[in-house]
Amino acid sequence: MGRKGIAIMLDERKEEAFCTILREELQLATGCTEPIAVAYCAARLRQVLGQRPCRILAEVSGNILKNVKSVVVPNTGGLKGIEAAAAAGIVAGKEDKILEVISEVTQAQKAEIARFMQVCPIRVLPDESDVVFAITLTLRAGEDTVRLAITDYHT
Repeated sequence: MGRKGIAIMLDERKEEAFCTILREELQLATGCTEPIAVAYCAARLRQVLGQRPCRILAEVSGNILKNVKSVVVPNTGGLKGIEAAAAAGIVAGKEDKILEVISEVTQAQKAEIARFMQVCPIRVLPDESDVVFAITLTLRAGEDTVRLAITDYHT
């Protein structure tokens, strides 16, 4: 029975459509999904680069900037912001865990995230597109550069 005694019946086709949408949209995530998406992007780029970068450029849309600056990045010892999310992904991210990318950070890695932020310049700029959800990270190490953009969705 639904609210106020009204039974809500779904035919089989509608029920399957709702379940399909839920399977596509609901994913496990460690904390607020915007900083986790930044950490995921950084971890994936570190994997492609094959080493830790010496410089990072983060270009993010206004919504990402607003949401990430105001929440603690999980498993970082209380750090906030795009820089902390990117550093967490680089230092401790397990990219195969996707939105749980920083769910297994050790105490030693928490300290390393803070140290990494002190030695690696992380520049944050506004994304210039009209996309509401946009994260573009560029990592550099020596002569190598990798770049990844996540738009519209967290992954």
